[in-house]
Amino acid sequence: MLSLVLAATLCSPVTTPFTGTLCAPNDGKRHAAMLLLGGSEGGDSMAPLARQFADHGYVTASVAYFKAPGVQPTLVDVPVETVKHAIDAVSARSDVRADRIGVLGLSKGGELSLLVASTYPQIRAVIAVVPSPFAYMGLGQYGRATACSWTVNAKTLPCIPPSPQGNAIVAAQAQAGKPIRLKPFYEAARTADPAVTNAAYFPLERIHGPVLCLAAQDDQIWNSPEQCALALQYLHRHHHPYADRSIVYPGAGHLFILAADGPQHALNVMTTPGGSIAFGGTPQADATAGSAAFKQIWAYLASALGP
Repeated sequence: MLSLVLAATLCSPVTTPFTGTLCAPNDGKRHAAMLLLGGSEGGDSMAPLARQFADHGYVTASVAYFKAPGVQPTLVDVPVETVKHAIDAVSARSDVRADRIGVLGLSKGGELSLLVASTYPQIRAVIAVVPSPFAYMGLGQYGRATACSWTVNAKTLPCIPPSPQGNAIVAAQAQAGKPIRLKPFYEAARTADPAVTNAAYFPLERIHGPVLCLAAQDDQIWNSPEQCALALQYLHRHHHPYADRSIVYPGAGHLFILAADGPQHALNVMTTPGGSIAFGGTPQADATAGSAAFKQIWAYLASALGP
């Protein structure tokens, strides 16, 4: 994705102390580091992107936090310490500047990225792509909404549960044979009880670096523009002393970042055994947004962590 190769990049799978892929520039120098967190697809889905970040000069670990060997089978009660193991492993490398570590998360991984950065002061930069600043419900077997997503020190964090109204909306969409748009499902959950939503916020004021929140105007999974706005409002209200920023990309869908190399890579609707899921956007809008987003990402990281 718009990579500029600086030196030969070496990538290898990792099974301990975390599960994922680690890529590093093979130039004998010390570098800033990045952790990459994928979404509700699970597994080591960010491995291809790890190479792109390493090509740009960052020692990069894609971290699988569920649906992979050695981690949770579902997106329920995932320990935030799963990512801490990756932070520690990357920090200990001789080619890493341990005071310059950032995290990028996509979708549910964007939610996790904000939690990780709120929990561990080693994180000095956050790129949250179509994220949530609070914990939504977990996703159990077959992706069913259930329980809560995250634990810290073996304690389940409060989360926003599904609402009867949201469940009814999804059921009506399925009965009509249309692609499922999950946005009204999550909006119904988020707005059902303000006290529950407030309790599910992460302590974002504890983040030791700037937050870059990237949202999709036509996001049909959840309302990422509103959730980025809420994150920035929270940070401002709590006097976060960094240059936080939110960008909303016009016409883009939830997975616009996948189309940075062109519209042929866009994923706007996905067919599943039970029907189809709409992500929003169009191939061209996603490609335009993805290309623009990576220009912002590289500039942001150069400023926050150095080249």
